[in-house]
Amino acid sequence: MDIFKKDYIFLDIGLKDKENSIDFIAGKAVELSISNDKDQTKKDLWSRERAFNTAIDETIAIPHTKSESINLPAIFIIKSKNIIDWGGKNIKLIISFLTPKENKDNIHLTMLSKISRKLVDDKFKTTLNESDDINLIYELIMSALNS
Repeated sequence: MDIFKKDYIFLDIGLKDKENSIDFIAGKAVELSISNDKDQTKKDLWSRERAFNTAIDETIAIPHTKSESINLPAIFIIKSKNIIDWGGKNIKLIISFLTPKENKDNIHLTMLSKISRKLVDDKFKTTLNESDDINLIYELIMSALNS
């Protein structure tokens, strides 16, 4: 099972706002057969956002969900051309975690914790924020997941 692929990296996307960003995530999830229901995926992502703002610092948001509409766990990396107001934070990098509701291994917690641990590393975070090289971004995320 491939939780993360180069096909899950989206660069220079013209996102306008948080709503447009969540719509993009849900749309790509359906397009890539990760989700079977765009509306349900959006609803579940919004449910998490309403519970707490997923901006983790001034530049990165980590919208995530466990949803019945998700078929396969996945991580999306999305870099926006535009600054997005994400609950008062100016976001350009989105790391989205999509996980099936039935998830006996708690893979979502493993994915979140491994990536979150790396995001406290300034060099990792800066490289991820500044790079437009899909191969480098892929290697960074894979190194975090395999740590």
